[in-house]
Amino acid sequence: MAGCDLSVIIPVYNGARFLRDTLDSVLMQTYTNYELILVDDGSTDETPLICDEYAEKDERIKVCHQKNAGMSNARDTGYKMAKENTSIAFLDGDDIFEHKMLEDMMMHKDADLVYTCFVNIVSAKIQSYQFSDNKRIEEISGREMLDRLFAPNVNSGNTGCLWGMLIKRDFYKRMLSIIYDAREILPQNYLNDVYCVPRFLFNAERMILLNKVYVLHRVSKYTDSRILKPNALHYELALANKMNLDFYKGNQCVYAYQRHMIGFYLVILKLWYQIVTQENDEEKKTVYLAQIDEYYAEYYEELKKICYDTFSEKLIKYSIMLFHKSKFLWKLLVGDIRYGLMYRV
Repeated sequence: MAGCDLSVIIPVYNGARFLRDTLDSVLMQTYTNYELILVDDGSTDETPLICDEYAEKDERIKVCHQKNAGMSNARDTGYKMAKENTSIAFLDGDDIFEHKMLEDMMMHKDADLVYTCFVNIVSAKIQSYQFSDNKRIEEISGREMLDRLFAPNVNSGNTGCLWGMLIKRDFYKRMLSIIYDAREILPQNYLNDVYCVPRFLFNAERMILLNKVYVLHRVSKYTDSRILKPNALHYELALANKMNLDFYKGNQCVYAYQRHMIGFYLVILKLWYQIVTQENDEEKKTVYLAQIDEYYAEYYEELKKICYDTFSEKLIKYSIMLFHKSKFLWKLLVGDIRYGLMYRV
């Protein structure tokens, strides 16, 4: 491990249910010249024990146990623990990784970013999945990749997350000023996918897309993103998505701006539903419902002018516009079905 050239960083919070599967998929990688940094972010389940158990078995594994401070802080902690001059790969603690992912990414470690694709597996248990041997290797600009985030039909799977991405150390250091500028206003999200990925791509001078599925991304009722009761992360996501919308517009990323418009509205309307149905703090409720109304109105006229191509995009647009006509009908016909039945309190 002394001469490793890759730091794999996995932050974990209460991930005991899936953590062993994830760690096994990392340890079974064909590429072995890495250190694995596990950041236990104040877990209250068996996560700390599992982290320590694996560290005892493999000298490449380093563990940090810290008070709960959120995903962004945990990723930052892991980066600060990493050896100097290594490439950086952030992974999630409940996903499964194809056994050649690290090897294939490290073949292009001189690029600022190496991107892979993922598929969502909507299940608490990931069944056997046959990874394909077919892949396309594409060298593209970060600007082009920004558009590809919103055109998944041209990729072998979904893209757009820090996990499953290899980052050149020098490039990451250059990006730190941008990342850290957001720490005060986005303490939960400054190193989250939503905020980081667009800015990483926009500033990347050389980027490689390994156009093949390398990550099975687990989506289940146990995933944090499926929690209905709003928390600090959810409240910040509204601002982070608004910042992205302004970022795309300010940098003339027209396609990304128009496609992200839908995503932005879905985020703030989901938050509206969470607040109305689950928030008990009346002061928070008043403040954030007013903010959502402000955000909704700011872009509504532009939303109406955008002509979307697919049936699903048009349907989502009209569901968003229904909120403008009647919040009661939107809650009944959209919110109660989309979120009330599919998410957990």
